[in-house]
Amino acid sequence: MEERNHLTINGSGSYGGGAYGNVKVNGEAEIADPLDCRHFSIRGESKVHGDTKAESVSVFGEAVMNGALRTDKASIFGTCQIGGDAEIRSSIVRGLLEVGGKYSGDKAEIKGLLAVKEDVEAETFISKGQFQIGGLLNAEEINITLRYKPSRAGEIGGKKITVRTQNGITDMLRFHKKHVLLQAAAIEGDDIYLENTEADTVRGENIEIGPGCRIRYVEYRKKLKVAQDAVVKEKQRTPIMH
Repeated sequence: MEERNHLTINGSGSYGGGAYGNVKVNGEAEIADPLDCRHFSIRGESKVHGDTKAESVSVFGEAVMNGALRTDKASIFGTCQIGGDAEIRSSIVRGLLEVGGKYSGDKAEIKGLLAVKEDVEAETFISKGQFQIGGLLNAEEINITLRYKPSRAGEIGGKKITVRTQNGITDMLRFHKKHVLLQAAAIEGDDIYLENTEADTVRGENIEIGPGCRIRYVEYRKKLKVAQDAVVKEKQRTPIMH
C-alpha cells in the first residue's frame, strides 16, 4: 500500500486536492481540486471543487462536494450535498444527504432525509426516515417505515417491497396519519405489502393493499388482498406465464 500524507484541518483555509491518507476537517476547508483519500471525516465545514473518492466518509458537520462521490461506506450525521452522482456501497443517513445526480450502492439505510434528483439503485433499501427521489427507486428488497413526513419517488421497483406505518404511533401522530404517506406513480415487484400509499399503478405477483392506501389500478398474477378502508379503483388479474 502506497504511503500517503494525512491532512488535518483545524482552522480555516483553502487547500489543494490530490491523494491523501486520512483527511480530517475540524474547522472550515475549501479543497480546490478532486480529492482521493482513504478516510474523509468532516466535523466542521468543507467544500470540494471536484470529484471525491474515499474508502469511507463520515459527516458530522456540513459537507459540499461539487462533483461525484465514490466511497465504500458513508455515515451522514450532519448535512452532505453532492452535485453529481453518488456511488456508495453502504450508507447510513441520520442527517441530510442530497444528491444532484443518481445514487447507486449495495445497501442504503435512511433514518434522516435522502433527496436524490435522479434514480436510486441498490440491493437493499431501508427507510425509517424520509426520502424524495425524482426518478426510479429500484432495489431487490425495499423496506419502508413511514413515520412523520411523506416520502416520494417517481417509480418504485423491487423483488420484495414492504411499506408500513410506524408501530406504536402516538395519538398525535395517529391524528396526522393521513399526511404520513408514500407517493409514487407506479410500484412494481414480486411480493408487495403497502400501507398509507398513494399510487396510480401497482403491479406484482402477490399484493396486499393495507390500511390507508389509495390506488387507481392494481394488476396481480397470483394473490390480491385489499384492506377494508383501502381504496382500489380498478383491479385485474393477469395470467401466469409458464
